[in-house]
Amino acid sequence: MDRCFRCQAHAIGFFAAALVGLALAGWGTWARASVGLGELAARPTETLPGGERPKERLANPLVLRVQKALAGSDRYRGPVNGRMNAVLEAAIRAYQKSTGLKVDGQVSEALAGHMETGAKVAGLLKRLQRVRHDNIETARRALLDQPATRRLITGDDGGTAETADPTRDPTQCFRDPTVRCLLAEASESAKAIYKPEMRDWALGEILAAQARAGFAKEAMQTVARIGDPRLIMVALRNIAKAQAASGRGEEALAAAEIVPDAGKRVEAFAAIAAIHIQGGDKIAAKATVRRLLADLAEVENRLTRVAYHARAAVILSLAGDARTADENLKAAETLARSLSAAAQKGAALRHVASALAEMNLTERALDILGGVDADSERTPVLIATAISQAKGGDAAQALLTAKSIDAVRYRAVVLSRIAQAQAQAGDRTAARETVNKAIAAAEDIELRYARDYAASRIAFAGQKIDNGSGGKDFDEAVKMALTIDDDRLRAQTLWTISAQQGRAGDKTGARRTEKLAETATNDIKSSLSQVWMFCEIAMNHSAVSERDAAWRAFGRGLAVAENVNNAWGRARVLGKLAATMVGLIDAGAASGK
Repeated sequence: MDRCFRCQAHAIGFFAAALVGLALAGWGTWARASVGLGELAARPTETLPGGERPKERLANPLVLRVQKALAGSDRYRGPVNGRMNAVLEAAIRAYQKSTGLKVDGQVSEALAGHMETGAKVAGLLKRLQRVRHDNIETARRALLDQPATRRLITGDDGGTAETADPTRDPTQCFRDPTVRCLLAEASESAKAIYKPEMRDWALGEILAAQARAGFAKEAMQTVARIGDPRLIMVALRNIAKAQAASGRGEEALAAAEIVPDAGKRVEAFAAIAAIHIQGGDKIAAKATVRRLLADLAEVENRLTRVAYHARAAVILSLAGDARTADENLKAAETLARSLSAAAQKGAALRHVASALAEMNLTERALDILGGVDADSERTPVLIATAISQAKGGDAAQALLTAKSIDAVRYRAVVLSRIAQAQAQAGDRTAARETVNKAIAAAEDIELRYARDYAASRIAFAGQKIDNGSGGKDFDEAVKMALTIDDDRLRAQTLWTISAQQGRAGDKTGARRTEKLAETATNDIKSSLSQVWMFCEIAMNHSAVSERDAAWRAFGRGLAVAENVNNAWGRARVLGKLAATMVGLIDAGAASGK
C-alpha cells in the first residue's frame, strides 16, 4: 500500500513539473494556434509580476474577435470577455456546421476572419435593405402625388395574387401567331409566377411589347399589376421609349410626361429624342430635347445633370443645332468642374469628353481627358474617341488612340471597330492588319466572357473584309468564332457570318457555316437564350430587308418557345416574340411588302 502511494505521489509530482515546463516553454501564448475549450480548461493560471496569481485568465484577443462576430449575428449570447466557455464552443460548432466548415468547436485566425467577413457582408445587406425600403417609399409617394399614376398604387391589381387560367389552350396561337395572342398568353403565364420580383420582371417586358404594339391601355393595366413602385417608374419610362421606337412620337411624349420621377422622365425624353434622330426627324428631336432640359432643372444629382447636358449636346449636334449643342457642352463642363469630390468630378468630365468624341471633336475630348485620372473613367472616352476617328476616316490616329487603352478587353474590341471602318473605306489590307492586332490583344484577355465578346467582334470585322478572294476572310472569321466558349454567342456569331456569306454570293461557305451554327445552337442549354438569339437574328435580317429569312428565324424562336413550361420563362419568351413580331410587321409596312 505504501509503495503504491509513493508511486502515485511521484507521478503527480512528475506531471506538475511537466506542466510548469510547458508553461515556461510558452504554452500560455494564446493566439498561436487553434484554441478549444478543453485546452483552455487544462491551462495553468499565469503568474503576474511579484508572484501574484490572478483570479481569472487574461482575455484572448482571438476569442474576443469570435465572440464579437457571433454576438453581432445573434448566434452567441454569452459573455464577451475573450474567454472560452461551453456556450461559445457550442455557438462555434453551430456556425461551422451552417457554413460548411470543419466542425471542431475551436477558435482560429481563419475562423475569426471568416466570421468577420460574413458580418461585414450581413451589415452591407442590412444597409442595402434600408436603402431599398427608403427608395420604395420615395417612389410610392411620387406615384401617389400625381393623379395620373395614383391608381397604379391604390388599385386592386398591383402586387396582388393572381391565378392563371388552367383551361386555356395556347395551341392555336403557336400555330397561327398574332401579336395580340402572344401578349395575351404571356400575360396569363405571368400570373403563375410565384416570386413577386420575378413576376414584376416579366411584366415589365410584356408591357414594353404592349406599348410598342400600340396597346397603350393594356400596357397601363400591366403596369398596375407590378408590385414594386420603383419598377412602376421604370415601366412608365419603358412605355414611352417603346412607343417612340414604334413611331408613336406624340404618345411617347405623353407617356413620358406622367413619369413622376424627374430623373426617369429626363431619361425617357433622351431616349425619345435619340429615336427621333435615328428616324431622321430633326425637328422632333430638338423639341424633345427642349422638354428634357426643362425637366433637368428638377434633378438634384449634379452628376446626372452633367450626363444629360452632354447627351443633349450630342443629340442637338446631330439635329444640326450647333449653337445650342455648344451651350449644353459648356453647361456640362462648368457643372463638372464645380464638383468637389475627385471621383465625381472625374466621372462628370468623362461624360463631357465622351460627348465631344461622339461629336467628332476629338482634340477637345482628349484635352478634357487630361484632367481625368481614373482608368475606369478614361477608358470610355478613349473608346469613343478612337471609334469617332475611325468613322471620320483617320484610321492612323484611331490606332494611336486605341493603343493608349490599357485594358486589352476594350482595346481588342476597338481595334475590330477600326478594322471595319478601314474595310468600309476600301483599305482591306490595312483592315486585315488591324484585325491581326485585335486578335493579338484578345489572346491576352483573362476574363472568359470578355474574351468571347472580343472574339465575336473580331469575327464580325473579319466578315466585312472579304473581297471575293475565295472566302479567305470568311474562313478566318469562322475560325475566330469557333474559339468562343459561350454557346449562345458562338452560335449567333456563326449565324451572322453565314448570312453575310450568303449575301456575298458564297453559297457553299454559307451552308458550311450554317451547319456549324446549328451545332452551336443545339449546345445552348437555355431555351430563353435560344429564343432571344433567334429574335435578334430575325431583326438583323429584317434590317437588311431579308424578310423571308427574318420570318424563318422568328419561326425557329416560336418553336422553341412552345416547349418552355416554366411560367417565368414562358412569359418572357412570349413577350420577346411579340415585340419581335411588331418589329417585323412594322419593317414590312415601311418597305411596302
